[in-house]
Amino acid sequence: MATERKEQGSTRRSILQLLRRHGEMTALELSECLYVGAVGIRQHLGLLERDGLVQIMGLRRGVGRPANLYALTPAAEESFPRRYDRLAIDLINHVERQNGTTAVTEILAGRRQRQLRDLAPRLAGQNCRERVITLTGLLTDQGYMCEWEEDADGVLVLTEYNCPVDCVARQCLQLCEQEVLLYSELLAVPVVQETTLAQGGPYCRYRITPVD
Repeated sequence: MATERKEQGSTRRSILQLLRRHGEMTALELSECLYVGAVGIRQHLGLLERDGLVQIMGLRRGVGRPANLYALTPAAEESFPRRYDRLAIDLINHVERQNGTTAVTEILAGRRQRQLRDLAPRLAGQNCRERVITLTGLLTDQGYMCEWEEDADGVLVLTEYNCPVDCVARQCLQLCEQEVLLYSELLAVPVVQETTLAQGGPYCRYRITPVD
């Protein structure tokens, strides 16, 4: 039974790899590439579609009945190895070697200003509590796995259980510094950073004391 499950998992991985290489394929084309019956391939495709990894993109028309064209979903694309973090770290280190730490700070500050321009209109006209709620949603949409709560003293606590740039932040703590500044600017109140993932904490946590 375990061997059968392993083989099924291997077949699905092979389907994903073929779709990654060729973009769109029919069940018959996948069947011919993998030497697996078309019925079995369609069963695997059904499970991959259920799991949100494969989607039907259209029909291929030719001799005989039209055939569904299958392709990867964005979620499946993200499952393939990527090394954006290594590239970012290499670029930051290069800038620092060539122009010093100040140059890195200026680049990250420029990024913060662009983020501020993009996000600030979403929080306009809100009180502090409402801004924290809105910011929590915006950060969650960006992959931060974020939530907020209010303690007994009325202090708002923002917690991020995931950081999309964690691998880079561990090598460049200035990212965390710029994040604190960004939150303070967006919320229009001081923000105190208690702990960070980049420095070995279980999460990133910020305390915000409302003033309105």
